[in-house]
Amino acid sequence: MAPAAQAALSAQQAAPPPTPPPARPAGFQAQQNIPKLKTTELDMTSEPVLRFFTPAQFAALQRLGAIMMPPLKGNPGALDAHAPEFLDFLIGASPADRQKLYRDGLDHLDTLAKQKFSSTFAKLDDKQADAVLKPLMVVRYWPQDRPKDKYQDFAAQVHDDLRTATQNSREWAEASAKSGRSFNRGGNSRGFYWAPIDPVVGD
Repeated sequence: MAPAAQAALSAQQAAPPPTPPPARPAGFQAQQNIPKLKTTELDMTSEPVLRFFTPAQFAALQRLGAIMMPPLKGNPGALDAHAPEFLDFLIGASPADRQKLYRDGLDHLDTLAKQKFSSTFAKLDDKQADAVLKPLMVVRYWPQDRPKDKYQDFAAQVHDDLRTATQNSREWAEASAKSGRSFNRGGNSRGFYWAPIDPVVGD
């Protein structure tokens, strides 16, 4: 046998046997046996946001927010402050009579819009929306003076609620702090907001 071949054979014989792989834990499966799960789009598996108002009612409420409480002089408007979303939560946790006032009032706006302009209230332009709202807006000398007509009462109530929700939002407080001005009437505070899960402000 050639010296080189004999040396190689001797090296193989002298080498220790290979170390066996560690034992697999119970229940272990080879990677190729792991089933592949099908993925699903998020919108198909997650629940949509649940609202108290119907989509049509909420759209009308958003349009009211844009009209009754628009951005002005650096102040955020109702839509910027997400006031309609807050009111959706608030009215959903309110007594039944207030819920009915809102639902009937928002439905009435759509009824008037369809009668006058063959459209939903949410899709009216400013001039058309003014024609629908103007008969519902009445002068009140005191905030406690509630109109006797239920739709005028709704218009007064939603106007007050949109303003209050906007002025007590996080966005309003942040704008106040950024500008250095106090947006709260009759006080020296720089703004405060209601937590979106709690409509009650403590003293």
